[in-house]
Amino acid sequence: MRFTIKNLYWVDISILLLALIVTLWGIGSYGLYEPHEGHFAMVGREMVWRDDWITPHLNGSPYLNKPPLLYWLIASSTKIFGYSEFSARLPVGLVGWFGIVIAWKWTRELWGINSSRICALMLSVTLGWFIFTHQILIDVPLGTFLLSSNYFLWRSLTRPYSWIDWWGTYFSLALCILTKGAIGIVFPLFGCFMLIAIRRDWKLIYKIKLLPGILLVLALILPWFIAIERANPGFWHYFIVNEHLDRLWDRRFPPDYTVSKVSAIGYLAITACWCFPWIIFLPSVVKFSWRQWRDRYLLATSVKERQTADGIFLLAIAAILPVISFLPFSSRLIYYSIPAIPPYVMLCAGWWNRWQPRSFKTATYSVKTDKLYGAIAIIIGLLCYSITPAIKTIVSLLPAVMPTSEVTRLIVIIAIALGTSWLVSGIGMFKRAYWALFPLVAGLIMTYVITVRGFYLYQNIRSSKMLVQQANACLNADTLWIFEGSRELGAAGAVSYYLNQSNITKPISQRSGWTAERTYRTVMVLADGGINRLPPKFPGSPPRYLIDRDRLQTYWQSDRPVVFLTDFLRQPAHNSDPITLNLPQKAGQPYIVSGQRQLYLNQAARKLSRKKCKGND
Repeated sequence: MRFTIKNLYWVDISILLLALIVTLWGIGSYGLYEPHEGHFAMVGREMVWRDDWITPHLNGSPYLNKPPLLYWLIASSTKIFGYSEFSARLPVGLVGWFGIVIAWKWTRELWGINSSRICALMLSVTLGWFIFTHQILIDVPLGTFLLSSNYFLWRSLTRPYSWIDWWGTYFSLALCILTKGAIGIVFPLFGCFMLIAIRRDWKLIYKIKLLPGILLVLALILPWFIAIERANPGFWHYFIVNEHLDRLWDRRFPPDYTVSKVSAIGYLAITACWCFPWIIFLPSVVKFSWRQWRDRYLLATSVKERQTADGIFLLAIAAILPVISFLPFSSRLIYYSIPAIPPYVMLCAGWWNRWQPRSFKTATYSVKTDKLYGAIAIIIGLLCYSITPAIKTIVSLLPAVMPTSEVTRLIVIIAIALGTSWLVSGIGMFKRAYWALFPLVAGLIMTYVITVRGFYLYQNIRSSKMLVQQANACLNADTLWIFEGSRELGAAGAVSYYLNQSNITKPISQRSGWTAERTYRTVMVLADGGINRLPPKFPGSPPRYLIDRDRLQTYWQSDRPVVFLTDFLRQPAHNSDPITLNLPQKAGQPYIVSGQRQLYLNQAARKLSRKKCKGND
């Protein structure tokens, strides 16, 4: 029996639906993680409120760090599904699933129907792809559009007269640029020119109609770039210099978060984690890819053979570039290698299908390799089981605000599920059984379902949702919220998101600004809160939400209810950045404490809180 039933398309549909469920599972069940999710979600929401799809706004002022595509997708989802975490995260989840569909389709054309089904299952449970389809970040959409551009480019090489493939190539490149800027076109074109150089066939430039394609890309992206420059003079210079050149050389202002930066060794290690569990097959995948490309490139006897060689080459380049490109630069962040996941998993799926089962006569394999991977899987399974005796030690290392009993139960369930699945898969690998993949996929799916519950429990650490909702329930719409500050303003965006969550009335816009009747609530942010929370310097007038500590004190001593919220991303080990650094005078005791988030009320706010919520002081 084999996993190749060509005429049963319901098998493919079922696998892709399962991948969709895994990708979208629980995306609306936990608060927006800060700072990244708060910023994307709030910008998309403000697009709907303002009906301004040209200039992104955050917390009531222009926010010019990123291209607009993800903001547009979030705004569109918000208009359709309303204001919620689900609608904010849905675009990333759907685009991530679309990446699985492209990988399934391309793998099918390279190695057949069996490999495509394996690829869809593998990619849907790859650690990095799962985590980042459940977070609002640019890197999964970028990975999907990069894969799409390479796929259509590959098809264009042997179908130069197909306008669908030509449009697919350059439309995907335009989406890459509108997702993350120039890097979106550098990677695919580099792979294309590497292929041309290896093949020594410059006629390929004419086959893929490169010049008309570049003109199409410009026609698609320039309208927005021209419009935003006209609306915000100086945007081009800021975007090219600060967000590209200075970011590459780690001179960007404000600096990226230290917690997201890693060393070169750390970057390789975290990339391996994102590709887990399939990273354990890396040596065999590299060997398989090299042999497949070499044999088809040197001994190609048909167009199909040459096409397969080109596809393997493009996938290898697409998997390598996001990893090696950032190694020389200190600006590398932990999620920059996410676009490498789909092409690597595709190569892994191609190898897996050739590796098993025994009855596949054309397979080239080593019995030692079978036993090695089986042994590794069994060892991992035993290590998962070994977590159970050490559960108390593990839980003791978690933040105090995590519910100990439930976390303990979840870890035990995950340890048993993963341990069992690895052991069963390991036995299957020893026997080179066709079913060896399935227990591992099932165990990972169970683990990820439980992990989403962990995201919910962790929200008190990385989200201000519960804190804002708890405090806001005892205050009123006239209360002024002031945030200590955080780089890139994402945390302030999340606070604003939850302050306005029940408010769906569109504000009235005038040339002089929004009228006093507006229902949108902004959050004031300290401009002089310290080196760890410098606000960005966008072209144009300073944002209206910035205040200094003197203004904070004036508000604090007034008769207006005022809330002050501390930065949860401070570095407590630094003596120069204590949690009391920017507290207003006579702040008193915190009203709510959640980790490093401490929320304070002035006298007017405390009086209001006692009146609305008796006993909460």
